[in-house]
Amino acid sequence: MSSQNPYPKIILVLGGGGARGFAHIGVLQVLMETGIKISGIVGTSMGALIGSTFASGTDLYYLEKVIDAMSWENLVDLRLPSFGLIDGNKIKCLIDLLTKGKNFNELDTKLWVVATNLLTGEEVIFKEGPLAPAVRASISIPGIFNPVEHQGQILVDGAVVAGVPVEVAKMMNGDITIAVNVSFDHTHHRINNVFDVLAKVMDIMGNRLDALQMSVADVTIVPELGGTGVLHFHKAKECIAIGREAAKKALPKIMELIDDYSAKPKTVGQLVEK
Repeated sequence: MSSQNPYPKIILVLGGGGARGFAHIGVLQVLMETGIKISGIVGTSMGALIGSTFASGTDLYYLEKVIDAMSWENLVDLRLPSFGLIDGNKIKCLIDLLTKGKNFNELDTKLWVVATNLLTGEEVIFKEGPLAPAVRASISIPGIFNPVEHQGQILVDGAVVAGVPVEVAKMMNGDITIAVNVSFDHTHHRINNVFDVLAKVMDIMGNRLDALQMSVADVTIVPELGGTGVLHFHKAKECIAIGREAAKKALPKIMELIDDYSAKPKTVGQLVEK
């Protein structure tokens, strides 16, 4: 591609969804196999974990094998209930291993991680410092994981404010924004007891918020994960395969946007900026 037609700055947004987020691995695999270059990633919850692992340079196919062979129950360090049932130290060690102990400024791909300040209800965007604490904060599902204290803040799952943080991704000033939504579809949630009622209400609110975020993305990828639950970690391989299929379906639209961008004349300012 000539200097007069530079490649677009593509920002990938990886949403939260627990075990359903393994689909992100399949999406990334297809994008890499196709030669699509990602300039930046914004992730929340499981999207932050997968995004940070990829940005750290960990091989996606190696990651798939590790996840498929992992005994997830061994990562649960239960504690007496206070602010969360799981302390999260074992998970943090895993994150540190998968991200090679790197800081944000050492990554192969620019990365932002989104968490939620429980005290103010505002989003917190990590852009610098060590990766592991940021990702650990972003995956802190309220009531399940113990929150993370950081600079006077109490941080929980980024999905509380942005299950698919497209609006945060727009701050990266990319040319094309691709959003991957793996959140649980509330229509698959059966109601059998009071806990199901509460869970369904939360799913409905989350789906509404996600829809607003997704509406400002250039491309949306929604893997058809059906009734796969957020805690179905044993379905990792299946989720990855579904992610691959969803990404393949989105490729024509992505390639069309890339071609359109490359074909448009650029101003001197745009060329210098790139």
